[in-house]
Amino acid sequence: MLTPDTARHVSLLRTLGQAELSPYSRWQWLGWDASSRYLLSVQKQGGMPLRWWDLQAEGSEPLAAHAVTGCVAAWFLPDSQRLLSVTVRGTLQTWSVADGQLLSSVETGGSVSHAALSADGTRLLLMASVGRVMLWDLERRWLVWRKEDPWQFHGCALSPDGAFAAAGAAEEQQDSDTRAALRLWDARTGRRISTRTLDARRTWSVAFTPSGAHLVAANSAGELLFLTLPTLDTARVLKAPATVALHLEFNRDGSLLAVSPDTSAFMVVDVHEGYQLFAYSDLDDQQGSTANFSPDGRFVCWGMDDGKVGIWGVKPGPWK
Repeated sequence: MLTPDTARHVSLLRTLGQAELSPYSRWQWLGWDASSRYLLSVQKQGGMPLRWWDLQAEGSEPLAAHAVTGCVAAWFLPDSQRLLSVTVRGTLQTWSVADGQLLSSVETGGSVSHAALSADGTRLLLMASVGRVMLWDLERRWLVWRKEDPWQFHGCALSPDGAFAAAGAAEEQQDSDTRAALRLWDARTGRRISTRTLDARRTWSVAFTPSGAHLVAANSAGELLFLTLPTLDTARVLKAPATVALHLEFNRDGSLLAVSPDTSAFMVVDVHEGYQLFAYSDLDDQQGSTANFSPDGRFVCWGMDDGKVGIWGVKPGPWK
């Protein structure tokens, strides 16, 4: 298991996929299913846009792969039988995990740059980079609420209990500069609950703690701010491993935080003590990826510079 005691001893256990040389900068969005059996990758540039693997199978070839144009993100739905993908044009598609067949397709009517799926897999928070926030009901296939906002949005999240929707943003200033900001809405109604500006230029990413007690925001000043809900008051500040943390993800008990900066690296942070336990980089500044903990608590995955996906874990040892 990955814990604050064992995380410093992780090593690369397995790689998935074949090496794919690309002339473009590469970013991979990764995700596990609830059973930790399946793993997916969305490549935003270079290689096959949507792939997923059955980790019980031998070899590194994906179980399925699809050329989904403009794919932004994807998730396994809670039943582990279906996978949901979203494109930059706002197209939502569901796929059969077992055989890769397309099951459904629906248009949301708006462009998408960031998205977050609710824990129960029934609602999807969709954002355009400038000016639009929408909550989509996946079961009924309709728009629950929509908000227009002139801010630049950089990341979003839904709270574990489904009560809150949050976004990191940059607010335009009169001198053509920007100021970091946060928005918090009632996820059920779209009512704006709180707004907070920060002493930085941008808020790059946000994530709720697994307990739902705090919202964590990574800003361009190199800080990880733990904010109370719903007031967004600062409860704690940690130094971020990088000034541009594009993705944050907690392990299931909230003791570890995986940080994915805009460089070819990822880091694992001890949330209680506030220091870095592990870091890995392949030294390719044209590449980046989310880092994601498996739900069973055993592994962390990250997308590599050649398009492969690596899985890190703890080999047996005295720390087991």
